[in-house]
Amino acid sequence: MKYTLKRFLALSLLITMLLTLFGCKKEEQKTDEPDATTGVVYSDKNPLTGESNFNKEYVGKRPIAITIQNSEIRCRPQWGLAAPDIVIEGEVEGTATKYLWLYSDPTKIGKAGPFRSVRRDFVELAEGFDAILVHNGWSSGSSIGAYEYLTSTGYDHINGQDGSTKTWFKDSVAPNGKSAGQEYRAYTTGESIISAIAAKNMRTQITDSYANPLSFYETATSLNGGNCSSIAFRIGNNNAKFTWKDGAYYGSYSGVDMKDNNGTAYSVSNVIVLYLNSITYPDNYRCDMDLSSGSGILASNGTYQEITWKKGEGKDMLKFYDKTGSTEIKLNVGKSYIALSRLSNAGKTVIE
Repeated sequence: MKYTLKRFLALSLLITMLLTLFGCKKEEQKTDEPDATTGVVYSDKNPLTGESNFNKEYVGKRPIAITIQNSEIRCRPQWGLAAPDIVIEGEVEGTATKYLWLYSDPTKIGKAGPFRSVRRDFVELAEGFDAILVHNGWSSGSSIGAYEYLTSTGYDHINGQDGSTKTWFKDSVAPNGKSAGQEYRAYTTGESIISAIAAKNMRTQITDSYANPLSFYETATSLNGGNCSSIAFRIGNNNAKFTWKDGAYYGSYSGVDMKDNNGTAYSVSNVIVLYLNSITYPDNYRCDMDLSSGSGILASNGTYQEITWKKGEGKDMLKFYDKTGSTEIKLNVGKSYIALSRLSNAGKTVIE
C-alpha cells in the first residue's frame, strides 16, 4: 500500500512538472506568433516610417491626420513641418494646395499649423490609413463636401470649430512672424488632440487591414531607374524641388528652402510624385481629385524609379506598385513626402 502510494505521488508530481513545462513553452511561443485575436504582427517599428524604437504606447494604434494650409507664402514656414511621418500635398481650390500631415505617435505633434479646413479628398486619404482626422472646419456641397461625407459615414474626426473640445488655438501672428488673417495663425497641438480623442471616446485600436500600410527595405536600397540627385516638379501653383544631400532629400519651393517655424529644414527619405488622371471642379471652385489610380515617380536613396499607384474610394488604402503594376514596392526607412500632381504636369518633372 505504501509502495503504491509512493508511485502515485511520484507519477502525480511528474505529470504536474510536464504540464508546467509544456504550459510555459506554449506561453513563450505565443509571444512570437501573431496576435491571437487579430492575427496581425505588431513590432516596435513605426508603421509609417519603418523606423525602430517606436513608442510602445502607440503600437497597434490609429495614426493622426491633420489638415494644414500651404500654398500661400503667409502660411510658410509652417509650425511643425519637420515633425510628421508623412506629408501629403494636394490641390483644394483653383491651384491652391493643402497638406495632410500623418503621425503614428501623437506625442510627436507639438504645435501644428496653420490649421485649416478639410476637403473630401483629404478625408478619403485619411481613411486610407484608418487615421483619426483632425481639421479646423470643412467644405460643404453635395458631391465634394467633407461635411456631407463625414456626416453620412460617421467617420471619426475632430473639428476644431465644434466647441466641444479645445483643439483650435490662435497665435498673435502667422508662423512667419507677420500679421495675417485668422486662417493663417490658427494651430493645434498634440496634447489637445490626445485629450479630445479621450473625451470623445474614439476607437484608438487600428483596424487589422491597416496595421501595416507600407513596406520597407531592411537596409538602404537603390532604385532601378538610375541616379537622382534632385527631383523638380509642379504641384498646384508651386514649383517644388527636393535635393539629395547628407543621406536625405531636402525640399524647396521656388528656390526657397522648406523649413519649419524654428528653422529646421524639411527633409525626407522618400519623395513620391503621383500623377492624377484628372482634376475636376464640380462647383466651379473646389477641386475633386481622381484618386483611383495612376502613374508616378519615387525618389529615394539618391536614385529613382517609375511607379504606378492605386487607391479608389473612401476607405481604400493608398498603395504603390512597380511600373507594370504587378508588384507592390518597398520604401526606404524614414519619412515620406507625397505630391498629388496633375497628369498634365508630368512633363514638367525633371530628374537630375
